[in-house]
Amino acid sequence: MAITDEGQTSRTLTAAETGVVLAVMAHLVWGGMATYFGLIRHISPVEIAVNRGLWALPIAIAVVWYLNQWPDVRRALASPRNLAILALTSCLIVFNWGFYVWSIGQGRTLESSLGYFINPLLNVVMGYLFLGERFTAPQKWALALASVAVLVQTVALGHIPWLGLMLAVTFCLYGFLRKTIPVGPTQGFLIEVAIIALPLLGAQWWLSSRGEAFFGTSVFNTSMLIGCGVMTAASLMLYAASIRRIRYSTAGLLQYISPSLVFLTAVFIFGEPMDAIKLASFIVIWVALAIFSVAAIRDERSRRQEMEPA
Repeated sequence: MAITDEGQTSRTLTAAETGVVLAVMAHLVWGGMATYFGLIRHISPVEIAVNRGLWALPIAIAVVWYLNQWPDVRRALASPRNLAILALTSCLIVFNWGFYVWSIGQGRTLESSLGYFINPLLNVVMGYLFLGERFTAPQKWALALASVAVLVQTVALGHIPWLGLMLAVTFCLYGFLRKTIPVGPTQGFLIEVAIIALPLLGAQWWLSSRGEAFFGTSVFNTSMLIGCGVMTAASLMLYAASIRRIRYSTAGLLQYISPSLVFLTAVFIFGEPMDAIKLASFIVIWVALAIFSVAAIRDERSRRQEMEPA
């Protein structure tokens, strides 16, 4: 609490409130990427994914230097297991980036947003299978409804929505693997983009040698490609800073901001068709997420009450 010159009181944000603000900013950046990528549809998804990784590297270096996290980076590099897992997660995330951009260029943004809606529920499944976590009754209902939504999408599309499922699975695996190693989010991200820097440079050279690269062809194309890396790094750094300040259930609720924005972008900006069956599938997903979120909040509240002294 502080007193201003006018005699009015002002309150500084608590750690939790700051965390919420940072998380919302991260998800707004993630959600806005769909519109951003829509402006550069003429650039190949491969080149966009390449530049997301390349230009995120100097930003990650700057943040690690500013936070004085180099000792953590050196400790992580000394572990062959950590390096192997981070090499795998770097491949997963670049694969995820590339297909997400490709989906936007192909006019399949709605299908890709379905994947990011399903992703939190897949995290629950991974926790059940590999971390010894158990489903609550509401979580079982949420997973059942999510399965129904995928079936509805299958009927609407005429085939299994493989794109959305692939994006959900790769991002879920990425998060799960990162959770299994004792490396901080900022330090781990720096190592990931450093590992893939040379292959990404090779890919950019290959595109240039074939005359297919847009980097350097105009101020617009070059600045937009650099911006891909800036947005990628900024969103991750904001999210990494927020997750340390807020409860897990709060983070889970906020996680639905970005795919909701992508959904709205697909319908109202890109003009992708929204028939009754597709709309029904997303309504089912939203209901499942609401059940899942309420269950998570209640579960965390009960745990906190059990931990409080009598």
